[in-house]
Amino acid sequence: MSAVPKNTYDHALDPYVRAYDLGEIQRVWPASHGIENQNYFIEASKDEHLSTFVLTIMREASFAGDSYVPMMRYLDGLGLPVASPLSNVSGEAITKVDDQYCLLQQKLSGQHPVNPTLKQIQALARFTGRMHQASVGWNVSLADYPRDSAWLNTQADTVREHFAYSDRAFLDDNLRQTKSMLGRSDTKNLPRGLIHGDLFRDNVLFNERGITGVLDFHHAATGFFIYDLAVTANDWCNDASGYLDPDRTIALLRSYNQIRPLTDVEVWLFPTFSAYAALVFWLSRAVAVVRSQTDDSLRTKDPEEFKRILRHVHKNPFYFDIRQLRG
Repeated sequence: MSAVPKNTYDHALDPYVRAYDLGEIQRVWPASHGIENQNYFIEASKDEHLSTFVLTIMREASFAGDSYVPMMRYLDGLGLPVASPLSNVSGEAITKVDDQYCLLQQKLSGQHPVNPTLKQIQALARFTGRMHQASVGWNVSLADYPRDSAWLNTQADTVREHFAYSDRAFLDDNLRQTKSMLGRSDTKNLPRGLIHGDLFRDNVLFNERGITGVLDFHHAATGFFIYDLAVTANDWCNDASGYLDPDRTIALLRSYNQIRPLTDVEVWLFPTFSAYAALVFWLSRAVAVVRSQTDDSLRTKDPEEFKRILRHVHKNPFYFDIRQLRG
């Protein structure tokens, strides 16, 4: 999206911008929007230095809650390519304006991949492995990932009447299978810790040397590590039809396994978690579409993409041998 010239942006943003000591504002323009939050780029000059920031106005609270800022500072302190929230003029990292909250971060360099290369997939896998490893035994308490069986039921109840009969039957079949999987004792004992929960291509930046930034930790929570990998595979390793490409998927899992070795149960349950991850995003997008019918300010993304992925996961579940990860 092209930049908006200085002094032509919506001045409703002024209270947010004034909360930070950024110097002289040169221009403000909308960043690409997700579904939940509004993001703007701010270019400002201070002491003859030009900087660009990202202002995020949060429509919904982060899954991490009050632990969001400590989490980001912890990851930043480990040297991972993330942007910690900056403090406002009052020394606080989260700013409240009227009934909304916002945060400000440095804009990270790089571009979002459109068609990821194997090297980019491998780099993301190594980042994810390091993030998961670092979260084991850390002293920041994160809430459990909220998109559990109860959440699935609630979202399904919201959209079911808007689905065609065949989609309702498909939805209910997947709900039964996913809830059964989540209730198993071997599932409950899977390795857990900090997960990003939303590692889509539009949340990762690259330059020619590798990853320059991982964005949008608002879905971060305590969850199953294999779920994070399933979310990633569903977006980074699919072909245009929604089918998991074997070379890309094995590259993802093999590079991750070099940092944090996967357990036998994680390997066995990976196809089921791929279905779970696809179901989560099919429902979340479908609910957004339903709500947008009465609130045209809501942004939406196509839920059909994840319905296609979910159908492919059932037709061609991606089972593999753990020995494939040791090559």
